[in-house]
Amino acid sequence: MTQTTMPGGFFSYRGSIHNHSTYSDGTGSFDELVQAAAGAGLDYFILTDHNQLVDQSLQGWRSGVLTLIDIEVNDMALVPERNHLLTLNVDEDMTPFASDPQGLIDAVRERGGLTFLAHPIDLPGPIITDIYPWTEWDIEGFTGVELWNFMSEFRVHATSKPVAVIMAYFPQLFTTGPYPQMLAKWDELLQQHPTAAIGGPDAHAQIYELGPLKRRFLPYDYCFRAVLTHIVASEPFNRDFEHDKRLVYEALGAARAWIGYDMLHPTEGFSYIGETEKRIVQMGESASLGDQPTLKIETPASAHIKLIRAGSGVVAESKGRALSYQPAQPGAYRVEVWKKWWFKPRGWIFSNPIYIR
Repeated sequence: MTQTTMPGGFFSYRGSIHNHSTYSDGTGSFDELVQAAAGAGLDYFILTDHNQLVDQSLQGWRSGVLTLIDIEVNDMALVPERNHLLTLNVDEDMTPFASDPQGLIDAVRERGGLTFLAHPIDLPGPIITDIYPWTEWDIEGFTGVELWNFMSEFRVHATSKPVAVIMAYFPQLFTTGPYPQMLAKWDELLQQHPTAAIGGPDAHAQIYELGPLKRRFLPYDYCFRAVLTHIVASEPFNRDFEHDKRLVYEALGAARAWIGYDMLHPTEGFSYIGETEKRIVQMGESASLGDQPTLKIETPASAHIKLIRAGSGVVAESKGRALSYQPAQPGAYRVEVWKKWWFKPRGWIFSNPIYIR
């Protein structure tokens, strides 16, 4: 277990959300995914097969990984396909509500669940044109968005078949971060209402063939070392399933989490808090300007740290391992951390915001 003690008496855990098995369109069995998650050293793992609520009795602590089962719901009658929703912490099939996005969001919320728009900004590439964006924006009450969908990012990089072959064998050369359009959309949403963000591999481990070449693209064990969602839990895991499950969903719902590209460098040790004389403010929480909060960022390795106010862009930045800033305006303040690798800046850490009222 990679438990890390955080400021304010919280605890961080690394996990993977948005994964598919042979119960829908993934290539790996449930057990194979669990073993890959264990091999990658994950603390928690969430299976989200398409329109398929897998047997809930399979949940639990498996091979040292807290294993949870949810659904990615979409209306299969829609052509072209779109509006995929990750429905979390609901122990019943939500697919009967799939044709009505607002009704689906409401139904999940009424049952105490969480809703994240899956790959809401999805861009076509020159040779891979199938996309599955979110198009129904006249909605409310959803928990948040999948800010970084790892699998869909590669579409735009596959500019030709030779490039696609190189990408299949060396995906790390192409990974850069969330779509800029998705970051802009999130900032737009943050100016309207609190919106949590998660990252997901959208792991399928599909096999592609081009002539004599055959390659499994983004295998599960690779995905589970790449784009992770680190939660900041209010209590430590104690290996009691119901207790630890509650901590995961509580943290995700409260936006106490950051997205880490851990393949570039482990992101354990990252911290983003607000400090006032009265208390420590966590990601997802609010502080008043009158309390004179100081936003403090620490990273586990030297990098380019950017503090961003939604709608205003970068308000402070530094190169190193720390940044402090005292905001003078209200807004949603989030963190991006970038590291250069192979002559190119790579997105490393994307935090949820602290709200200044």
